Parts: sequence; C-alpha cells; structure tokens
Amino acid sequence: MTDKINHIEINRKMWELTADIYQADGFNDALKRVQQKNFTTFDEVEQCIFNSRIDVTAKNVIQIGCNNGTELINLKKNGAGYCLGIDISEKFIQQAKQLSKASGHSVEFESTNIYEINENHFGEFELVYITVGVLGWMPDLSKFFQIVNKLLKPNGQIFIYEQHPILGMFNPVPPHQIDASYFQKEPFKDEIVPEYIDKTGQAKATSYWFPHTISDILGACFTSELQLTHFGEYSQDISDTYKTLQNDEVQFPMSFTLIAQKN
Repeated sequence: MTDKINHIEINRKMWELTADIYQADGFNDALKRVQQKNFTTFDEVEQCIFNSRIDVTAKNVIQIGCNNGTELINLKKNGAGYCLGIDISEKFIQQAKQLSKASGHSVEFESTNIYEINENHFGEFELVYITVGVLGWMPDLSKFFQIVNKLLKPNGQIFIYEQHPILGMFNPVPPHQIDASYFQKEPFKDEIVPEYIDKTGQAKATSYWFPHTISDILGACFTSELQLTHFGEYSQDISDTYKTLQNDEVQFPMSFTLIAQKN
C-alpha cells in the first residue's frame, strides 16, 4: 500500500507541473472556448453514446480525473444536473473552477485522490464519467471500481471512453515501435510530462503509468457488481500520441467505450 501511495504522490507532483505549463500555454484558449455557443468536447463516438445510450438530462454526474473540467462543463451544458469533478491536481482544479465560472455553467470541483474520496459522495450519482487517460493512473483497478459502485445510485451507470490498452505495447515516441508486452504488470516509469500539453517535450517529471488489459478492466467491473451493458472498440486514437498509427493499412483497436450499470 505504501508503494501505491508513493506512486500517486509522485504522479500528483507531475500533474501540478503539467498544470503550470497549461496555465501559461493553453488556458487562455480554453477560457475562450468554453464561452462559445458551439462549445463541445464530444467527438463522433461520444456524441453517438449520449444521443442513443445515455441521457444525462437532470442526472447527477461525477467525473473522475477531470483535469481542467472542460468535459464536465460540456455535460452540464447538455442538461446534466449536479456535476462534480475530482482530480489529484489542485492547480487543475483551480483552473476548472475558473473555466466553469467563465462558461456560465455551475459545476463543482474538488481536489482529491479517488481512493480517499469523501464517503459523503457515496450513493450520490446517476453517472460516473471517465474519459481518456484515467485508468492508467489507477494502481488498484479493483478498488477503483468498488468505489465507483459506491458512488452510484441504484441503476446508476459508469461510462468510460478510453484509449485501448493495446497502445501500451507501443513506444510513445515515433515511429512507435512495439517494445512492451500487452500483459506487463509493472508500471511504466516516465520522465516527461504528457505530450499533448508539453508540446516541446522539454519539461521533466517522474510519473508512473499502470497497464491494465481489457480483461483486467472487465474483470474488475464484474467483481464490483457492475453489469456490462455496452462495449465498443474503435480505430481512432483519442490520446493525441499515436495519431500516425491510426492511418496504417492494418487497423487495430486504439480506443474503446464501456457502459456498466449498478444493479
């Protein structure tokens, strides 16, 4: 348990540095974007999910790993009820609060580790929302889904839109050679911050990424008494790291969606 707590704290420090970079180079664009009438974070896949499978109207929603909150602000804009975003980065939470205020949509945000979330939130939500790049930061997937179950009201749902675990086999640096096993259990150690924010690749900070196979994810979902109602795989990269691979003649899954319901 001590090692896992250390991993999370190390990752938290990396995300605080990442937030500083985004504050200086990206935040002002986000501030303008959330105020636009046509503001949306949905791509075609999410638009389809929210049009045909999940109605967020008046539902209480929690987003785990909300980063700067734009995705949750978008759900609020689309009719969601009470919305809460949580993230381990206090600086990203402060940015999220500013963006929410600027957007005119009331969303609450808390800086907390999901494994230590206040039990007052248990049984409070109809939807738990997970988007790209969250599950890999979770060292204990079983405990994560158990907490998700506790957060949900009866018949509540979890919706996950994530990068496919198979991408963990590919080196994130082009030409993305395969250099890791799909079944690796030890966390990947990195010394750079996420490329989609630090576009120069100059910032340095240690972080740990925990690989989980599809069977790991589904298994943790089942054992947490969440019933699978939808699973889909897609060829598009939503991580902004492996874009060149999605145009290869030989296609493989690069992202997936999962919906499960609390019985």
